[in-house]
Amino acid sequence: MNAERAKAWHRNYTATTGKRYGTDRYREQASEYDKRRREKQGHWRKLYPEVAALADARRRALKAQADQGERFAPAYVYKRDGWTCGLCRLPVDPGLAWPHPMSASVDHILPLSQGGSHTLANVQCAHLSCNSRKRDRVDDDRHGEAA
Repeated sequence: MNAERAKAWHRNYTATTGKRYGTDRYREQASEYDKRRREKQGHWRKLYPEVAALADARRRALKAQADQGERFAPAYVYKRDGWTCGLCRLPVDPGLAWPHPMSASVDHILPLSQGGSHTLANVQCAHLSCNSRKRDRVDDDRHGEAA
């Protein structure tokens, strides 16, 4: 049923536009759609100012907390941990740069949002993708007592 509807839609599109529908312009079309939708609906910050204010306050508090911690170079953490991801235990390639998913990043073992500190004792080397997947959760495998 869905295949028939898709074929009918494609025939209709070809008949009205005079060209076949292709995915080669998908990014452009998605961008245009997003632009029209934002103009029509407005930005979420304008629609929900109280939520935006809370999000901004939380971000400022986390940044202030991070600024109060120790100052250290991420490269020191990577070297200390032997360029090994503390989350998946696989090696981290020093030659990969951000935003490559397997590039190095500094992970807070106990996240700042959970009351963790920005100290060398609370950070570890991690792949960017592993760190992003972990988000603000505590890794139960290593630190179950902190959960």
